Amino acid sequence: MTQSKDEAREQSRRVAHNRDHSRRGREERRRRLVLITTFSAIGISVVAAISGVLYDRVYIPSKSVATAAGQTLTRSGYVTEKRLNVASQIAQNILLASFGGQFAERFQQQNPYLETEVASLSVTSEPDGAVVQQWVDRQVLIKASADDYQVTQDEGTADQAFIHDYGQVFGAAAAADAAPTAASPTPGGKEPTMTIRPTQGAPTASPDAVKAGTLVAPILDQIFKNYTESLKAVGMTGKLTRDDFQQALRLQYGRQVLIEAVKEQLVPEASFVASTEPTGYSTSHILIRVDVPENATEAQIQALYDAKKPQAAEVLAQITAGADFATTAASVSEDYTSRKKDGKMDSFDKTGRSVAGTTFAPEYVTATLALTEGSATTELVKTSFGWHIIKLNSKVVPSAEDQLSTARTAAFEAWIPTLAVKFPVTYAVQPTETAVAAPTAEAPIAPTAALGGYPTDTPEPPATATVVATTPIPTTTPTATKQP
Repeated sequence: MTQSKDEAREQSRRVAHNRDHSRRGREERRRRLVLITTFSAIGISVVAAISGVLYDRVYIPSKSVATAAGQTLTRSGYVTEKRLNVASQIAQNILLASFGGQFAERFQQQNPYLETEVASLSVTSEPDGAVVQQWVDRQVLIKASADDYQVTQDEGTADQAFIHDYGQVFGAAAAADAAPTAASPTPGGKEPTMTIRPTQGAPTASPDAVKAGTLVAPILDQIFKNYTESLKAVGMTGKLTRDDFQQALRLQYGRQVLIEAVKEQLVPEASFVASTEPTGYSTSHILIRVDVPENATEAQIQALYDAKKPQAAEVLAQITAGADFATTAASVSEDYTSRKKDGKMDSFDKTGRSVAGTTFAPEYVTATLALTEGSATTELVKTSFGWHIIKLNSKVVPSAEDQLSTARTAAFEAWIPTLAVKFPVTYAVQPTETAVAAPTAEAPIAPTAALGGYPTDTPEPPATATVVATTPIPTTTPTATKQP
């Protein structure tokens, strides 16, 4: 049956319509695909950007560097710790430079270098092991002080100690109004194992802690002004704030007074008994030199000593008869170093170790220990340098206050190592450690004290076994001299 013309046209129309509909469908699907792809790409970019921000500003800053005494040092915390560490160093340089002298400029020149460390700081910076260890030590000290002795930090004591040191330079009136009742911290002494440096006699806080805090402000203003002006002079702009300096100095001095408080608990003054044992002996001597050639035989050595003994005995007789020791030493002693000081020598302890780090001849030490203050030997004393007449000028007995301070420092140094077991430390970033040579079985022998300096205005004789440099060199031990 054949289609009518109308039916054929209708069929053609439907085919065309279906074809057009299919085309529009395909175009719509392509548009949706493009939109989906575009929005997906935008979404991925947004997620990546947000993830990057979270990583840089949340994850990295919150990463642990070290954990000690229940506290965690994060990357962002390390940045703050480093800033305060640099602020403390710069403040110290400013203080030292204010005293003038040949090193003033050197201290000031260090500040721009330290400033560059602050400028380059970020949470991704490689942590400085010394700064991390400083934080660890402080956390352990704070926790142990509170647990063992119920001693806690106080801003008043920290401000008071700060005023005493810096107020003398940057605020004399403030320092006078808030003078501490104890001596100020002084550097020196053996460094404890934990790198915490105990100070001697840290000041106590003013009863008016609020006033102490008020007096800090103008001193900090002057320090900050000095800091900014010194950097401006070299074309730099300071990155540290006044608050950085305040926090840094409060941490520094807070640690000092905390250490002192612990030391007072470790060795109470009421239970301390001072010793009357001398720790040092101050002497003068007159030397009649005996120069012994390096290859001399025993008989030759004996002959040389015998030849000089009458001369030495004559001088001894003069001293015994009442001649002034200092005058005689200045005129006849053949130790041309000490004769310029009327025969006076470096003081030494009962082992012969001198304040200069040298060791006196054992015969000299033995003769000295047998003397009373102000007396001289009644017999000649023989050493590898020749014949000596020795006078004991004085015995050094430290004051009870000095002995107490020494005992407290020793007790603190013994207490510090016990904290390592009580408060274990975890390092996510291991601090850089300074290589330390393994200890030897015996301590190195100190160089022999020079008991016979030669004249400086005449050529020195050829080197012999008894020739010792007038300035002892710690790394050199003189060759032993034969003695009869």
